[in-house]
Amino acid sequence: MSRRTHDQRLIRALRAMNSELAASNRAVAARTGLNDSDLAVLDVLHRNGPQTPTALAHRTRMGTTTMTSVLRRLVRDGWVERRPSETDLRSFTIHATSADRLAEVFLPANRRLGALVEGWPESRVDQLIEFLDDATEVIHESAGRLSTRDGDNF
Repeated sequence: MSRRTHDQRLIRALRAMNSELAASNRAVAARTGLNDSDLAVLDVLHRNGPQTPTALAHRTRMGTTTMTSVLRRLVRDGWVERRPSETDLRSFTIHATSADRLAEVFLPANRRLGALVEGWPESRVDQLIEFLDDATEVIHESAGRLSTRDGDNF
């Protein structure tokens, strides 16, 4: 198989996975009473820990007005809480408070994904994780360049 064909298969597979992840996220959002924006914020909080609203807006590429609305909903529904910053009394950070509610919804898929690599050597799993981490960084940087070109200040 040529390198070009191999690369095309890789990109098609990644795009298919992206589409299915997006569809899965919409289904999870619907099941939990959230929307895509809410789920994106919760995902960042679960992966990266507490953040300021500005950092969340930047990471999710949402405007600050949109972020204010998202956070208002998430606080109201008990998904997150605002805590005063320990270093800047004028600021606050957002903390996820309901990881268990989301974990329960994701658990069946997470188990099946884990089973896919169950018999693999640890080094192969590590290679896959490294590739996915690197691919995620490429997509993040690409989105940043696209946002900057459009004049957004994300």
